[in-house]
Amino acid sequence: MDSANTTRSTLGDIMSEAGAEQQDVLGAFRKHWQVATADSNLTLHGFRRFKTAHLLNLRFIEDEISRLDHNIYQTALSMKIESLGTDRLGLNSCKQDSNLPSPETIVNRDMVVKLRDLLQRYDDALISFNQIMAMETFSLIDDEKQSRLRTELTLEEIYKTRLLRADLDPRSHTDPFQRQIHKWLRAFHFKRQSNNADGKTESPRPHPKKSPIYRNSILISEIFGRVVTILVTILFLILPLALLSQEADERKQLIIVSVFILFFALIVAMALKMPSYQIMAVCAAYAAVLSTFVS
Repeated sequence: MDSANTTRSTLGDIMSEAGAEQQDVLGAFRKHWQVATADSNLTLHGFRRFKTAHLLNLRFIEDEISRLDHNIYQTALSMKIESLGTDRLGLNSCKQDSNLPSPETIVNRDMVVKLRDLLQRYDDALISFNQIMAMETFSLIDDEKQSRLRTELTLEEIYKTRLLRADLDPRSHTDPFQRQIHKWLRAFHFKRQSNNADGKTESPRPHPKKSPIYRNSILISEIFGRVVTILVTILFLILPLALLSQEADERKQLIIVSVFILFFALIVAMALKMPSYQIMAVCAAYAAVLSTFVS
C-alpha cells in the first residue's frame, strides 16, 4: 500500500513538473512571438552573456588541448627522436617530466581521434567567436520596446547590456561619425531616464508608453552621421575652391592646397579605420581634385 502511494506521489510530481515546464515554454513563446512578428523588429540578440559563454567554451577547449599537447611533447622527448634541421621549437631545452607512461599508452588511435576532435571543435568555436566580435553591437537602451520586455534588468544593466544586430554590416563598416553620435545619444537617453526615475519609488526602469511609436537610435545616429559627412565634404571641397578663387598668386594657392591636404589626411587617419595604403590613396585622390582648382 505504501509502495503504491509512493508511486502515485512520484507520478504526480513528474506530471506537475512537466506542466510547469510546459507553462514556461508557452510563456517564452508568447514573449518571443511578439518580438519576432513586430513590424519594427531590430532582430536583436544578446551579446554580453553570449560573449562570455563563447570565451568560457574556448578556455575549456584550450585546457583540454594543452593537457593533450603536453602529453604528446613529453612522449616525443622521452623517445629521444632526433630533430631534422634547426631546433626552432626549442625542444632541446624543454623540461622533461619524470615517471612518464610508456609511449604506447599515450600515442594511439584514441589519442589521434581525440586530438582531431578537439582541434575541430576549437577551430569552429574560434571562427564563430571571431564572426560574433565583428558584428555590430549597441545597447539595449537603444530599443525601448525590447528593453520593456527585460523586466529582470535594472536601468543601468539595460544601459550596459550589449546586443547584436544580425541585419547590419560588420562594425568595421560603420561610419565613425555615426558611431560617436550613437554613443552620445545612448548616454543622453540613459541620463534622462535616470533623472526621471530619481523621484519615484518604483524600480528605476523605463515605463511603457501607450503610443506604439518608440525611439530608434540607430536610425537617428545614421541620419546625423550622414549630415556630418556631407558637411565635412562640403568643407573640404567648397572652402578651398572659394579661397583659391580669391588668390592669383600661385605660391599662396600652393600653401592653401597643402594645408587642406594636411588637415584632410589627419581627419581621415584619425576618424577612419583604414590601412595606411588606403589612406594614402584617399589623400592622393583628394590632392588630385584640389589640383584642378589651381589656375
